[in-house]
Amino acid sequence: MLLLGAHMSTAGGLHTAFDRGEALGCTAIQIFTSSPRQWRGRKLTDADVREFRQAWDASSCRVCLAHDIYLTRLGTRDSAILSRSRSTFAQEIRTCQRLGLSGLVMHPVGDTDADEDAVLARVADSLNAVFDEVPFEGTQVLLETTAGQGANVGYRFEQLARIIDGVEQDARLGICVDTCHVFAAGYDISGKTGWRKMMSELEATVGLARLKAIHLNDSRKPLGSRVDRHAHIGRGEIGEAAFERVMRDRRLAKIPKLLETPKENDMDAVNLALLRKLAGKK
Repeated sequence: MLLLGAHMSTAGGLHTAFDRGEALGCTAIQIFTSSPRQWRGRKLTDADVREFRQAWDASSCRVCLAHDIYLTRLGTRDSAILSRSRSTFAQEIRTCQRLGLSGLVMHPVGDTDADEDAVLARVADSLNAVFDEVPFEGTQVLLETTAGQGANVGYRFEQLARIIDGVEQDARLGICVDTCHVFAAGYDISGKTGWRKMMSELEATVGLARLKAIHLNDSRKPLGSRVDRHAHIGRGEIGEAAFERVMRDRRLAKIPKLLETPKENDMDAVNLALLRKLAGKK
């Protein structure tokens, strides 16, 4: 089965994401379990969890992932923000595990003026602390490749590998590759040679076995810009042909692929239809 979908709104309750995904023919979706711009997470009752799982069971969706809030900075040197980030992230993992989600996508973030080596070490230390606090019940943390904008690290595969190497319970970690982010970070996936080179580097550093999700986004900004601006599929600097390679790469056949493109004018339906066509599906 082609595991393809998009980030879905949960307005009206987490369970409503499945109806929205069903209307678009999604077999995979991504959600926020609470507002991504607030520290305080949504408090779920047992009834909320049951409703969510029932809606999931009744849908055609096979994979549901969550994305962490934007405020989390597990690599910051600010002790107050670091403590709050760890606490919030631990709670987010608990929530995901109650819901039965297989993955929680997160951005490794530190401070804009900090030494990146120190940031990577703090991210690993934070994950160690959180994993010691929260037992594993099925939700992996997926380190997302970033564009390298602002305080984000993880814009090179070597950086993700260093975080993973510093985490004791490393089996709890996977990665999520964002096509816009890797392009903006300098991996030229627009052409066949660049795509092959990127995949070889991914295999050599992190390993393809850790790849658990792909965010499908074209880029409004040029190669190496280090600026994170998503564009619709085939309408940005990466181009349509690159997404055909992604969709037809047999190594990625079982990896959930998720849009995070702008939501205006029902463009999810347009982008998904194009991606199915590029994959050779109806």
